[in-house]
Amino acid sequence: MKNIKYQASTFDNIDGLSKEDNSHLYDLSIEAKNYLLRHQWCKSILSGWLAVCWEEILGVFLFEIEPAGSGVDQFVWIVVGDIPRAYIDVESGRDPRSALESYVTIMRDWVEAVLNGEPIEDCYPVEVPATKEYAEILQNRLDLLDTLIIEEL
Repeated sequence: MKNIKYQASTFDNIDGLSKEDNSHLYDLSIEAKNYLLRHQWCKSILSGWLAVCWEEILGVFLFEIEPAGSGVDQFVWIVVGDIPRAYIDVESGRDPRSALESYVTIMRDWVEAVLNGEPIEDCYPVEVPATKEYAEILQNRLDLLDTLIIEEL
């Protein structure tokens, strides 16, 4: 699809967008920053870049952070949009495609656990109720990520 963009845009440029110019991208960028900053291991954001955006549905951002302690990566991917938010470390995602592939993998683990009635404590924390309905919705969105977005990167 032509809507996928790989950009080397700095996050400062994204912050400079007016809501009138591109409110959805602006909103995704704010969501990504806020999600990252709420984690205790992130002391502050040093810089960030938009890696992928797809229509008004998905944003993948790469951030350089000031870690709050040792053993925390200096770079982290944040995936936001019309899907559960998540962070992906740079070892699991060396580029936007592998970051999204890692995202799909960890979310499919949660979906499978929920659909099979298994515990979700060992899964990546997904911020929706662990019900069959939510698992099926997420499974459909992950299928779309696989077929419409990841294959195009």
